[in-house]
Amino acid sequence: MRACEDGVASAQKHFDQIDGVYMKPRTKRLLNLVLIVAPILIILVIGFSDPDLGSAIEALSHLGLRWVLLSILAYLGFVGMDAASIHYFLRKQGYRLSFGYIYYVSVLGQYYSNITPGATGGQPMQIYYLHKQGIPTGIATSALVVRFISFQAMLSIIGTVLWIAYGPFVAENLEGAKWLLIVGYVYNTLMVTLLIAVVFCRPVIQWGIGLAVRIGAKLRLLKKPEESKARWLQAAQTFHDSVHLIVKKPLQVLVQLLFGGLQLMLLMSVIWFVYCGLGLKGATYGQLTTLSVMEYLSAAYAPMPGASGAQEGVFSLYFSHVFPDGVRFAALLLWRFFTYYFSLLVGGLVVLAVGLRSGKSLKEIRGEETQRIEQVIEPTDRH
Repeated sequence: MRACEDGVASAQKHFDQIDGVYMKPRTKRLLNLVLIVAPILIILVIGFSDPDLGSAIEALSHLGLRWVLLSILAYLGFVGMDAASIHYFLRKQGYRLSFGYIYYVSVLGQYYSNITPGATGGQPMQIYYLHKQGIPTGIATSALVVRFISFQAMLSIIGTVLWIAYGPFVAENLEGAKWLLIVGYVYNTLMVTLLIAVVFCRPVIQWGIGLAVRIGAKLRLLKKPEESKARWLQAAQTFHDSVHLIVKKPLQVLVQLLFGGLQLMLLMSVIWFVYCGLGLKGATYGQLTTLSVMEYLSAAYAPMPGASGAQEGVFSLYFSHVFPDGVRFAALLLWRFFTYYFSLLVGGLVVLAVGLRSGKSLKEIRGEETQRIEQVIEPTDRH
């Protein structure tokens, strides 16, 4: 919990500085507390509203260990595919970092994404740690953009295929909530399309950089606006060049899509392991992963950290017929733990372990993480 508070606080300071607004310490502490406690309260409300809460506890007590291990491995594999995508991209650009280090960067990316609104904190931290090993900001950014586009594109493609293949099953379980899926599907498709358009439209990027620099100068966030603009434009040029290199090689594009598809299906498989672990039978792997993809499409765009609230609510709607009343809350707890809280636990422990290993106090660790995020705002490489 302390690690989560430190991470949220450091990320929140970053957002305050970008907006030119410095909240009072008391207000920031209250906001941090709400961001951490609110998801837990939502789960508790759902749980205690279940008339068969005792049955849920009983189901958890008989959980199969091998299914727990498979759920953990699925999530670790999900992070591994993220790392594999970045590692592959950097190698094709001529940069060689160990897979272990990039996996570490991916763990931190997932952690900071899951403790910040709209998952906005992960990418700056990943860029920082890649830049720390000599990767230019433009290259690091393009690696993350390619990974993001690949994952989101496969989400739409696999979602479409599964929706067609299991149409009657989806319609039966979504009932009157299908509009949530349609909104999420349209949102995801538009985001991917717009991002691809921006990536290949340099004038848009250049205009955006100019606008950001002018705003930064007005808010006195940038000491030397013209120098900052020149460095950002250089980083944007590097970004465009690296993305265009991979686009010209279809095999590399296919490999990135493969990583994105595997990453998605590993995460979606957690629901199947939870289902089997609770001793349930009747539904197939294809049916459950289809509903899991539909749930992800419907809730992932919520602005709360980890899409909290939306994830739990949509899960309760979509899986109401799959998990009986006495087991549904147990399934929700397990699924949410392996797909969200586990990343907070692992990421928080990694942040603390690295800091404590160097002999730093918790206060020093928190201060350093804040500075690291801030450094990403002002790219220092001149490649």
